[in-house]
Amino acid sequence: MKPADRRGLNVALLATVALALGHLGWVALHPRGADADWLVQTFSLGVLYASALTCWYAARSTPDTAPTWRWMTLALGLYAVSDTLYALLEWRNGAVPSPSVLDALYLGFYVLFIRACLALPRQPLRRAEAWRLTLDVGIVVGSLAVLLWYGALASLLGAAQVTVIGTLVNLAYPVLGLCALGLLMTLLRRHDHIELKESLLALGITTFLIGDTLYLFIDANGGFTSGIPEELLWTCGALLFAVAAWHSRHAAPLGPSLTAVAHVTAQITRPLSALTPYLGLAACFALTLTTHGEVTLAAHGAMWGTAGVTLLVAARQIAALRDNAALTAQLAALNASLEQRVVARTAEVERGRAQLEARARELAWQAGHDSLTGLPNRAGFLSALGEAVKQQQQMGQEAPALAVLFLDLDGFKGVNDTLGHTVGDQLLIKVAARLRGALRPGEFTARLGGDEFMVLTSGPPQARAGQVLDLFASPFDLGDRPVRISASVGVSVYPDSGRDAESLYMHADVAMYEAKRAGKGAARIFLPQSTQALRPRTELEDRLPGALERGEFRLYYQPIYDVARQVVALEALLRWDSPELGLLSPGQFLPVIHERGLDGKLGDGELGNWVLDEACAQLARWHAAGHGGLRMAVNIFPAQFRSATFAQTVEAALARHGLTGAALELEVTGTLLSGCEAHAAGMMDALQRQGVRWSLCGFGVQTSALSPLLKLPVGVLKLDRSLIGALDGPLDGQEQARRAVGAITALAGALGLSVVAEGIETRAQWAAVTDLGCAYSQGFWLGHPQNVARTAERLGRASGHPPDSTPVIPS
Repeated sequence: MKPADRRGLNVALLATVALALGHLGWVALHPRGADADWLVQTFSLGVLYASALTCWYAARSTPDTAPTWRWMTLALGLYAVSDTLYALLEWRNGAVPSPSVLDALYLGFYVLFIRACLALPRQPLRRAEAWRLTLDVGIVVGSLAVLLWYGALASLLGAAQVTVIGTLVNLAYPVLGLCALGLLMTLLRRHDHIELKESLLALGITTFLIGDTLYLFIDANGGFTSGIPEELLWTCGALLFAVAAWHSRHAAPLGPSLTAVAHVTAQITRPLSALTPYLGLAACFALTLTTHGEVTLAAHGAMWGTAGVTLLVAARQIAALRDNAALTAQLAALNASLEQRVVARTAEVERGRAQLEARARELAWQAGHDSLTGLPNRAGFLSALGEAVKQQQQMGQEAPALAVLFLDLDGFKGVNDTLGHTVGDQLLIKVAARLRGALRPGEFTARLGGDEFMVLTSGPPQARAGQVLDLFASPFDLGDRPVRISASVGVSVYPDSGRDAESLYMHADVAMYEAKRAGKGAARIFLPQSTQALRPRTELEDRLPGALERGEFRLYYQPIYDVARQVVALEALLRWDSPELGLLSPGQFLPVIHERGLDGKLGDGELGNWVLDEACAQLARWHAAGHGGLRMAVNIFPAQFRSATFAQTVEAALARHGLTGAALELEVTGTLLSGCEAHAAGMMDALQRQGVRWSLCGFGVQTSALSPLLKLPVGVLKLDRSLIGALDGPLDGQEQARRAVGAITALAGALGLSVVAEGIETRAQWAAVTDLGCAYSQGFWLGHPQNVARTAERLGRASGHPPDSTPVIPS
């Protein structure tokens, strides 16, 4: 709202109030006289014009109700103009005829007022509610009309001889006034709480209605003249209109205290509002009874009016009954729908609960069972073992014997590698079925994972272990392929091997490895001295930190041959020469390094970078000694490969020792590449551009995905040693191994890659890979890893061939 409009609204209201007070004061303090009539008319007309001006400013200030106040401006302005013309005609002619053209202007006020009321915001109602409300208002307005007829209108019409047009004009005033009042009452009843502006408008139109009715009465019984005190009614009505317009701008949410008052008021007014139509009917009946026997126009009109009001009440009751019936039907339909939804929802909840219970049972079963074989899993077995140990402790010497059998299948990895994991899974299922079928009462079996099984028994430990081993005597029928396999069994006995579930489990595991070392296919009972086998791991973890700083690591070199049995490359292999533990192979200490995160740093030096630098330094010496075409293969540690500066480290090592990139081959595994192709691609490309070759180890079994070959600059494939070992292994796997090697060699040729057969341990394996197209070979049969001195001797023999017999592979 603009400040000018706000000031205009306030000034207009103040002017209206001041003129109204002036009118009231002059009428109260001065007697009626000709010399003062013009001043009273000035006050009266001023109030009307000021009230119209207030409504005009309110229309500019309140967008929600602007149409209402525009129509009210026109209505009050028209009434003020009518009064002005009336005063002028009365001053000029001494009297104003009735009816006249001015009546049309006065009646136009009510029409415009009704239009203003229709522009007020209305709360939407159901059709039945709207009808009931309309009938209620009709009853109230009809009752008022009956009372008004008997009190004024009848005597008004009978007091003078008027024409038909005059009669219609005189009746039009109260009829339009009552219509306007009824409309406002309808709007008031639509709201949950009383709206002040609408209440003020209702009071204002009521005062106008009374004023117009008195005017007709006075005019019919002696003539109406301007300046009489009855004009205060129009002044009061105009003032109420102005206050309503002003309040519509200043309306604000009620505070807590006023809200509470409005709530209490609503509780009181709602019952009164509901009773109002019936009170009006009661008033009409009372009037009819008091006028019984009168033969007058007023009495007859009151009687017929009461009859009309009674019909409206009857119509209202019929509408209420029909609405109640409709609401009852809707309520019944809603109840039926609600009951159906409750039934459906209850059924849905029951189904959901049943599904949740089934899922809970399934999850509970999965938590304690192996999904492949259906046997209990590690958690289920340890739980059963714990209960058995607790029972042993409670029963003491009366408890039955308790033993744990730990089974591990011998050669199961070879079955997976040669026959495939599907066949391996079928074999595990068959093994589980035999174990389950051989259980005695009170025994319990489980699959721990992989090819490990457990049996909890109360029978003689050694005898039961032998009976379990006998289960593997006959081959396992896997459809069209019988497979023979043995098992190694470790036995722990309560309480000699341990007095708790964890000790029994761990010691059965230790005994199983003792059975493996004894030649497999055997059973061993745990002995206390077997715990000595657990010591090296602890000693490794204690002595590894600082080993590089103490100079305990060595590099051994294993040759890589071409088909002419000429050494074309050397693979640098790490050894740890510990003063306390002796010379250890990578398989003995590298797992500890990787598990403890020591591959990035041991002491103050980086182990992987030390291997790279030492291998490059030694290769440079051999190049200087006349072996210029020799290449060096170096295995990359995970921490090196993940380093953002690894490419710069390699380039620096080559430059430091005067080597080209073509002299170096870096070996990685598929596991190392998995999940970091984006990082690997850029770094590998950078080194390949320097001439460095990349070799992918363990291809065919550990690594079989083609993604690294297509996305990364891999130049060499090293076949997995288990695949090579199957070439002269069990007959049922030889042909598949040959097909696999041949397929990989053909794939590598198509992609322009070199193939190295790793793990050659027999002449037959070397002959097979050569026939299948492998250009390079490496393995114990061709040459063991040797230290620098022995490798130099091997290189010095210009035409040396490997021995024509299978070497003994050191453990």
